[in-house]
Amino acid sequence: MPEDTAVEVRDARKVYGQGAGAVTALDGVSLGIRKSEFFTLLGPSGCGKTTLLKLIAGFESPTTGQILLHGSDITFDPPNLRPVNTVFQSYALFPHLSVADNIGFGLKMQGRPKSEISETVTRMLALVRLDAMADRKPGQLSGGQQQRVALARALAPSPKVLLLDEPLSALDLQLRKEMQIELKRLQIETGITFVFVTHDQEEALTMSDRIGVMQSGHLLQVGDPRTIYTRPANRFVASFIGESNFLTGTVDGNVFTLDAGPRMEVGQTDGAPATGKVTAAIRPEQIRITSATLGDGIPATVTQTVYFGTDTHCRVALADGTEITVRLQSPASGDVGLHPGSEVTLKFEPGALILLPKAA
Repeated sequence: MPEDTAVEVRDARKVYGQGAGAVTALDGVSLGIRKSEFFTLLGPSGCGKTTLLKLIAGFESPTTGQILLHGSDITFDPPNLRPVNTVFQSYALFPHLSVADNIGFGLKMQGRPKSEISETVTRMLALVRLDAMADRKPGQLSGGQQQRVALARALAPSPKVLLLDEPLSALDLQLRKEMQIELKRLQIETGITFVFVTHDQEEALTMSDRIGVMQSGHLLQVGDPRTIYTRPANRFVASFIGESNFLTGTVDGNVFTLDAGPRMEVGQTDGAPATGKVTAAIRPEQIRITSATLGDGIPATVTQTVYFGTDTHCRVALADGTEITVRLQSPASGDVGLHPGSEVTLKFEPGALILLPKAA
């Protein structure tokens, strides 16, 4: 195990039940999470990400496999013997205790000296910017403030790893965006390894140093946000992270011939066949729309335009009926001048077309 690894998961498998009714929640997952990084487990409901988090926390034990923390095998250690804390979706604050007492509760249960508890609580209040609210009860706080109290309580004992199980899902959109910035700030300032579970791709891309994308109990790809977005390992990753258009055609080396006719060079070809029938992906923002009279691109017809404020999404149909989405930056007027029935030409940004493995 590399020296900079905080958490290592070795071939973890988790099966619930027996016989015909058995459910495999994790199927041979191996993963290394580095010290002092913000690592996100991302995937749809039921993909196994929360189960993996529970194995690291000690709330569940793997059917087979190992969990190591800083090189020590903790596979079957109970949660209270692991230097790990968890922040859940429900903040679970004690309503009868003040903010300060909530933050210091775990330290008190550990029998820490009163002076140490007081000093730590003061430091945590400053860290989460709630100094003026130390004496308030949780019911007197907003959702975002309660979330920060829960974070402060989890950080107070200085865990080696902080686990976060979709802690922002109950917040409204604007507050969730603010808390994304706060969480990243806290992780950088404390230097603690954060393992964050979410199904929200924007949260993952915004906060993470690296992301692990999961599906059906398998870890499909691990990488930094830019790599995950621009070089997805397969069709599922390409569709789950952001929005992608999928095109079918044939490939010969690095030349892709669309079923609709045009030929073009491709960018990523990792794992894709060198020749034969393939599926390619391209992001909506990597397509440009020009006048149909220019003629040196892919001819298409606009079928729909949807205004999103900063962006306008255009649905266009190719000659063979394939529909794809093009994302355009909206002008100040909000009118991009494209309407259903408009004949246009599409041009792909150089290297933007990604060939996907056949198994995707």
